Formats: sequence, structure tokens, C-alpha cells
Amino acid sequence: MTQLNTTNPFALRYLLDDLLFDFEADFPAATEQSPNIDRPTFNVLGANKSRILYLVENMTEGHFSPAALDAFTKTLHALGLALDDVAVLNLAQIEAGVNFEDLCSYFDPQRIIFAGPSPAKVGIDGLSLNIASSQQSIELLYTYSFEEMLTDTNKKKLFWQAVKAF
Repeated sequence: MTQLNTTNPFALRYLLDDLLFDFEADFPAATEQSPNIDRPTFNVLGANKSRILYLVENMTEGHFSPAALDAFTKTLHALGLALDDVAVLNLAQIEAGVNFEDLCSYFDPQRIIFAGPSPAKVGIDGLSLNIASSQQSIELLYTYSFEEMLTDTNKKKLFWQAVKAF
């Protein structure tokens, strides 16, 4: 067999009908890397599937005392929720403090329940006890802690009325 040598482009077109080189037209656009922004990390109880954030303030326990955790899970069950549906954040464990915008960007909540801590701790003023309100399309409720409700039946009734309407 003899070798075919040619430099004629028309002859090469007939001799080489296979694709030799394939250049991809869609190159990924060069993205500018944003500077590292320190996003806060939180020790959370629950998985936040329903985007409901419970804020508590317990200096002695991780989130709740055992009795308060039992009352909390029973309350969730009565509302048709599970622990995975909510996120519980203990503000007493956060040393640097946190603001409302940090909570919104991290948790993307539809509802925030302040179960004990003052809303002023995250920069929200003007919330009345057991009266629902909203801010930036997020429903807010300021109420008693579960530790308080364990010892005071009246607070438990007021909480239950507020959370059912919430």
C-alpha cells in the first residue's frame, strides 16, 4: 500500500471525513471569587424542614432541660410537627451575638418564635408578649420560655392560645 501525501485542502476534505478536533463552544465563564465572608455557624436542634425557628435562651442546658424538651416535643406533636420540622437555637450559646439579618440569611425562616429571649437581642423592637406580628414577610411571636411554662399554668394557656393562632 502506498502512502497518500497531499497538501491540497480539497483532497484532504475527501480523504479525512472523520472529525479530528472538537472545540467546545460553551466555555464556563470566568467567575470572580467573592471574598471569604465569615458566616456564623449555629448549634441547632432540629432540621428546619418547615422553616420555623425557635429562639431560646438557656444558660445551663444545650437547648432545653429534659422536662422542657419533653414539653416542647409534646407541643410540636400537638401542632402536627416533629423536631425535624423546626430549628431550635439557644442564643445563650452564641458569644458574638447575632442579628435578625444573620438569622434570616442562615435559616430562611417563615416563622420565628422567641420562646424566652427578648427580641431586642437580635435587633427587633416593639413585639408584645403573645401577639403575633411580622417583619420582612416573616411571622414573629414573642412568648414565654418552656422553662417558665413548666411552673406556671397561666403562661402555658396564654402560650397555647397564641401559638394556635400563629
